[in-house]
Amino acid sequence: MEVRKPVCPFISSTFRDFQEERDHLVKYIFPEIQQICKEKYCTHFAPIDLRWGINKNQAQKGEVISLCIDFIKRGSPWFICLLGDRYGYHYDAEAEDEQAKEWFMKNIDVAAKEGHEWVRQCMSKSITEIEIEAALSEDFNCTQCFFYFRDEDYVYKKFPNPTEEQLKTYCSESEKSAKRLRALKQRIKDSNYKVTLFSSPLQLGEALLSDLKQALEEYYKDCHTMTHFPHLPDSFTERVHNLAPENREMILAHHIFETSRGDSAKLADFGDDIITKLNNHAYSIGQSSHKPILLLSGEQGCGKSTLMARWALQYNSTVPLITHYIGCSTYSRDLAHTLENVLQILGIDVDDSTSNEPLTACTSKQWSELQDNIEHFNRIVQEQTFVLAIDCLEALSSDSDHAHVLEDFTWLPSSIPDNCRIILTCTKGSNHYLHFKSNYNSKGKSNFVEVEIGGITDVEQRKAVVTKHLETYCKSLDPGQLATICNSHLSYNPMYLIAVANELRVFGIYEEVDKLIDEIVQAPTQDQLWFNIFKRWCRDYGWSDEHENTYRPNEPFGWVQDALCFIAMSRRGLSEEEILGALELIGYRDSSKVTTAAWASFYRAAQDSLIKEYTGIYSLAHGCVQKAVLCSVMGGSVDNLTTPLASAAPHTQSKLCRMPSIYKRSHDFYHIQLANYFEKQPTTWRVLEELPWHWCMAHKWDKLHRIVRTPQYFQLFRSSSEINQFNTFKIDLFRYWDEMKQHSDHLPSETYKRMVKDELESAIRTSVEETMRIPEVENDLGTCDIERLVELASIYVPHDDIIKLTKISWLAGQFLGEICDYEPGTKLLQHAKILCPGKHSTLLYQINYSLGKVYYYKIDWEKARGSFIEALKELKKSSDSKWDTLEEQCALLNNTVSCLLIMKRLNEADRILKETEEKYLKISNYKKSPGYFMYLFNKSRLLVKRANKIKNLVEKKKLLTEAVNLFEETLEFRMRHYGWRHPLVALNWQEKGFLYHQWGNREQGEICFKKALEIYEEVLSQDHVLIATCYYHLGMIYEEDRNWSQGLRCFEIALLIRRSKFVFSKKHWKDILRRKINCERRQRCAFDEERSNSAPPPVTLTADTPPDSPSAVPHRRLERHILNPYQRYSLFDTDRQIAIPTSDLIEKVN
Repeated sequence: MEVRKPVCPFISSTFRDFQEERDHLVKYIFPEIQQICKEKYCTHFAPIDLRWGINKNQAQKGEVISLCIDFIKRGSPWFICLLGDRYGYHYDAEAEDEQAKEWFMKNIDVAAKEGHEWVRQCMSKSITEIEIEAALSEDFNCTQCFFYFRDEDYVYKKFPNPTEEQLKTYCSESEKSAKRLRALKQRIKDSNYKVTLFSSPLQLGEALLSDLKQALEEYYKDCHTMTHFPHLPDSFTERVHNLAPENREMILAHHIFETSRGDSAKLADFGDDIITKLNNHAYSIGQSSHKPILLLSGEQGCGKSTLMARWALQYNSTVPLITHYIGCSTYSRDLAHTLENVLQILGIDVDDSTSNEPLTACTSKQWSELQDNIEHFNRIVQEQTFVLAIDCLEALSSDSDHAHVLEDFTWLPSSIPDNCRIILTCTKGSNHYLHFKSNYNSKGKSNFVEVEIGGITDVEQRKAVVTKHLETYCKSLDPGQLATICNSHLSYNPMYLIAVANELRVFGIYEEVDKLIDEIVQAPTQDQLWFNIFKRWCRDYGWSDEHENTYRPNEPFGWVQDALCFIAMSRRGLSEEEILGALELIGYRDSSKVTTAAWASFYRAAQDSLIKEYTGIYSLAHGCVQKAVLCSVMGGSVDNLTTPLASAAPHTQSKLCRMPSIYKRSHDFYHIQLANYFEKQPTTWRVLEELPWHWCMAHKWDKLHRIVRTPQYFQLFRSSSEINQFNTFKIDLFRYWDEMKQHSDHLPSETYKRMVKDELESAIRTSVEETMRIPEVENDLGTCDIERLVELASIYVPHDDIIKLTKISWLAGQFLGEICDYEPGTKLLQHAKILCPGKHSTLLYQINYSLGKVYYYKIDWEKARGSFIEALKELKKSSDSKWDTLEEQCALLNNTVSCLLIMKRLNEADRILKETEEKYLKISNYKKSPGYFMYLFNKSRLLVKRANKIKNLVEKKKLLTEAVNLFEETLEFRMRHYGWRHPLVALNWQEKGFLYHQWGNREQGEICFKKALEIYEEVLSQDHVLIATCYYHLGMIYEEDRNWSQGLRCFEIALLIRRSKFVFSKKHWKDILRRKINCERRQRCAFDEERSNSAPPPVTLTADTPPDSPSAVPHRRLERHILNPYQRYSLFDTDRQIAIPTSDLIEKVN
């Protein structure tokens, strides 16, 4: 991005009579111009307002005129002049005040000595006229001059009966001054510059805004708004500009953020030593003696982001530097987006990457995309030379179902070569900081070097930060004022200094600056400072004029406070339309309605604390601001926060201790109001992103249930990957049901059976009414079961509606299968299969695939195999080009082989494995496909089963050795691809355990089964059949070791899970029951041999033991642990991502 000279027009006027106009421009007009300059012209707007830009020391030395002329030259070619009825301060030979004459002469002499000799000819002119003379002279080249003359009778319009003091403020000083002013105005008119008349501050603001917009457009008409990235080669810049618009905007958002944060004036020379260390690290590429990662740490607000941005803008090397600022947009916080951003800049196409390992635990397309991005990133680190800098690591998150990728930092390469350097910034003490330090030094990973930012310890450096920031806006402080700020107990923190400087720059009354500074430095914490800033925002922007007299200065209230709370409580930020709509909903209507102009005025003033994304979504810019809103505004020192609809916000008084009950009420209030707003909007992905989340956060379970059972919303939940790659609605649906299972009586199976039945009834009734009335059909609708409705729908419902009904039934059955509700899931999938027209091969393929997986987990392998074969036939018939049929065919063949292996049909399994291998050989890069490793996994299982039938020990050992090697290869890939806590990794451990058990190595078998069980219990629901399988095999090992108590415990858990899943299918748990009874009998015999006469009999739990009997008491905790699969995870636990129980796994019982 080209860094352009800032637009800094000098504001010339008399001071006393233009306070109101200047304040209006500063609060409402200049922020809008700043936004236009920043977003459209890649520069910034910093008007020179010298109401208190010249301090007492400068004034006493006679530097006023000299400084004014210098600032006009600095702001050239921009100049704005406001003239009323006053001529301004000037030398009057007839005046009696000798001191004033002497001061004016001193200023003329100083200006002349500074090179402005021409001012000696302006002895009789006012300072305002001298400023205008400078601007109109050819030497200053002020080609963009704007003059605004106020109505001559303004004072009488403003004050019908003006007092003497008011007349003195607004009217001419004397007749002589009035004559000179008239001559000056005429000379300006004759200069051919545009002159605009105005009669109010509002009219002035509108005119100036229009003039500046037009002038800026003309001034920059031949300039490109985006030329290049300074720390990337031109080829990279061209690559970015050739990306899809939405991807390009995401990358440019980081660069805009970097440019705004990296302004060298913000932190003066603070951190030069840090920047030197960053340069040394980045320039160490190719040097093996340097560590590959640098971690820049410090407390919140210490300047990490600004220092990194400042360093990036100064970076000067042929090695590309890629920067990613987490928090510059909503999706920048997502790990998948972070990696995709890096890969796209490096020229890696990630759009077509797929990961399709069959029967995995991943139900989200985003998870597979994340893994693809991790694989690409790990590969590109080894191949390309670049420097990567990621800011604000503690804000990085993942909406996938595997938080371990973040916690273990498995997304970073385990070994970083010398051709790559990585820089990370993170808040010291945050969870990510602790995880990084604990994990990245372990497991043989590369070391890193940590550089800590301790704040600004030098008082003179603090003064430089404040001074340089104010100088950008042509303001300055007296040494005493500067010392007061920089000696305060919070002044070591750069964010504190910048926040204070921002407050001062928008303050217009120089006489009251000392009072403002005293209020600022008295804040005991940064939270309290932000609370005071919020109060100022509420005071200046929170009400329309008719409500200003009701403002209470010690309380934040009004629409600004509510808008900030809405943004803070939203899930992914809010657009302007959403903010204003929510405000109107809670009572800001009619005369209190918040207009677009009012919001724009507030945003422009608070834009350093708010981030506006390219999508129009607003979010809070920094963790300090977020914390301050949640704590100070919502639960701080607030007394009955007031809105136009006072009863709508049930707040009560609280001290700074932030009582949780207050926060809870505010928390629920804002979530409910946002939910009410989004519920009135059309059904879109944006509504689905926010609406159910707010009902969940407000604990309104019935309302949440109504959303997740609505067909339109449910279909969006289940097809999220087709809407937006960064939305994870599939996982959200699991989370919402987890919460509802804990806090309500709603059940997924009943909910979705009812939903499908209602949709069938509605479609049949509509079709019958539109065609011809059939009494017997209408009578049946209220009483018949779902099977009869499916039959009627197949007869009477039109083709398009049948497709809709088929999809709803398929998605509902698929979801129930994924949460282990196998019976209702199977029925709904069977209904979908019956409803689906035969020519829709793609849909039939999806239905059969889902049905096969459900049968698989019902341990009905013959039906599962049949469904997979049917799915394969439909897939081959499908002409839908969006399906990668070769990859999908391999997945179905792998699933079929899994069924055949369990059914011990080894010859048929071997034949299909060979067919699968032939297909994989036709796929490019097949050895990186997760499905290929599923093929290797099945091949290793086949070798084990063949080895069991061979009596020749040499041949047997050879097959088993080959199988172990394949297991190891598959395990290594899956741990790298999915992380070590993935169910497919557990499946590998389980199979290895089974292999060792068969080999007679029970000790190693026990270790493998325990590792598998550890992963299963962490990431699956506690009643998942795979957990039962692991306990079953562990029980057999303990049984063979004669460890009857441990074996009994394992068989009891396995039996409890299997019985809960297959109540009416005894074949699925009869062997477990037999072994359990055997262990009980053996344990009792062993106990009888050893017990003493006084020892009590052992307590065991049988399948028929009543749950309330005394013998069941010791096992109640175990039973609760197993039968409540939703109690382990909480949507409100932000430090941990939930692991989704699905049916995409291979069940093995042998």
